[in-house]
Amino acid sequence: MARIARAVAAGFPHHVVQRGNNRENVFIDDEDRKKYIKLLKKYSRERDARILAYCLMSNHVHLLIKPKENESLYKMMQGVTLCYTQYANRKYNRTGRLWESRYHSCIVDKDSYLWAVARYIETNPVRARMVKKAEDYAYSSALAHIMGKPDDCLNEELSAETQRRKYRDFIRETSAEKDRDLIRY
Repeated sequence: MARIARAVAAGFPHHVVQRGNNRENVFIDDEDRKKYIKLLKKYSRERDARILAYCLMSNHVHLLIKPKENESLYKMMQGVTLCYTQYANRKYNRTGRLWESRYHSCIVDKDSYLWAVARYIETNPVRARMVKKAEDYAYSSALAHIMGKPDDCLNEELSAETQRRKYRDFIRETSAEKDRDLIRY
């Protein structure tokens, strides 16, 4: 049976989620997270997919990606997924699937929804009680978006620099919890 074609809209952001197989951890240590980010940077540039936001959790990844062409998203994810799986299988002396299935993605078609998705992505470690503030988590784009710290994984702005304070206030609103019902992936 053929796979159903994935809906992709070039030039629009996409919320992408990929989970570890059986919800097992895919990132065991900081070296793993750094390797994944390195691959993310490499393949996003090679495949012309812009990264607006990201967060690496222990057993899954959230990305906000804007593909330039319809093929950009899947080619980027294919490269990252394949190379990271080979790396993890070699490092941990394992075989087989690392990821649960193909990544899930949803088109982000409105600017108001864009900030809600970014907030959902960047506050994931707060909801998981890993940190108190989103910008305290080292493996997400929150520090760049909230405090303006350069992050070379990001290759497109989420908002203008003049909007940073507005976004910082937005990300800290308590309504971030109600966004969970709105977020599709």
